[in-house]
Amino acid sequence: MKKHSLNSLAALAAAAAPLAGQAEPVPTEQAISYRYSQYQESDLPESRTFSDETGRYSIDIHQVGVRRPLAGQWYLTSELQYETMSGASPMQTYENSQEQSVVLMSGASIDESRYDLKIAPTRYFDDKVDGSLGGLLAISTENDYDSVAIGTEGTLNLLDKHTTLLGSVTLSYDVLAPTDAFLSAARRDADGRVKRSFSLYEAVSQIINKDMVLQVGAGFTRLSGYLSDPYKLDDRRPGERSQYLADARLRHYFPVWAGAALHLDYRFYTDSWGVYSNTVETRWAQALNAGRVKFHLTPSLRYYRQTQASFYRITPAAEGEYSSSDYRLSSYGAVNAGLEARAAYGRWEVSFDWQQYVSSEDMMLLQVPDEEAPALVDYSIVSVGLEYRTL
Repeated sequence: MKKHSLNSLAALAAAAAPLAGQAEPVPTEQAISYRYSQYQESDLPESRTFSDETGRYSIDIHQVGVRRPLAGQWYLTSELQYETMSGASPMQTYENSQEQSVVLMSGASIDESRYDLKIAPTRYFDDKVDGSLGGLLAISTENDYDSVAIGTEGTLNLLDKHTTLLGSVTLSYDVLAPTDAFLSAARRDADGRVKRSFSLYEAVSQIINKDMVLQVGAGFTRLSGYLSDPYKLDDRRPGERSQYLADARLRHYFPVWAGAALHLDYRFYTDSWGVYSNTVETRWAQALNAGRVKFHLTPSLRYYRQTQASFYRITPAAEGEYSSSDYRLSSYGAVNAGLEARAAYGRWEVSFDWQQYVSSEDMMLLQVPDEEAPALVDYSIVSVGLEYRTL
């Protein structure tokens, strides 16, 4: 099945993108790229597990990307991704007879692979309308989960390109087919069930002055269908979930060496399951030149804090009540530190990206939850990439 961190791996490995408001004509660049990423979760402490199994997921990701201009005002971006995953996963968190919270693991028998294809053509306009309109087709398949998503996004530049309106809409349709369905009634019940999503995002980007750009936006996502996790025990979730977010992004240029930009991002999130979260992130994108080689270094730091879902619990729930001990629905805080480095020479570019993520109930600040979440994950991601521009 889709794991909570997988969909963000490509984003974590990508370069810090500029905001809209820095409009450009139709791209003429033609390039092919390859990236390898290794995602590794830290083992659980032996004292917090019910069995001897403490190892967690290890994932290898291969990504091949192609982008090129098409006929007229069209530009195409595409990516093929292949993942292999092995390890164990938390099945349940509960209190033992000593009132200590412990984790029941699935065992290290998980061995899966996943293919993901994305195709995104974009049409640029520069006559009566100054902006762009793009489409998205994403297909993902693995042994127990298939997903199809379609979407569109557009930009509209106003006031001599000082103001840009942005919008996107995405629809997805997922089908579940849990492996080893004979092991539990939950897996049998989930077989063939579907999950649907509808996402909408709107934003406005404004050039404040020659050195500063500000973007503010808001989004809404509606999930429906089978939203429980069939691989976890006693996991019963509502069949609908409404998610709301508001964000702000600031970019400020500084004439340091070959140029630098300070990135400041904030996001507020809440949903109908009772989860509230705040995310603050800062990055410093620094350009350096050494002869014909151009370097970009971008250290980053992100803090995340969320409150638990209304039905999160590690004690037994009454029959028919919503209940989940999934650590992703618990109260916790997390810090993510990272460093991206890129070196370009002629048509070639080599990149390296490192991310370290640490989470804990004690990192919530202001309010430490009463219930523990010993299954919270710590992980690291290391990526290396190579790109060749043919034009």
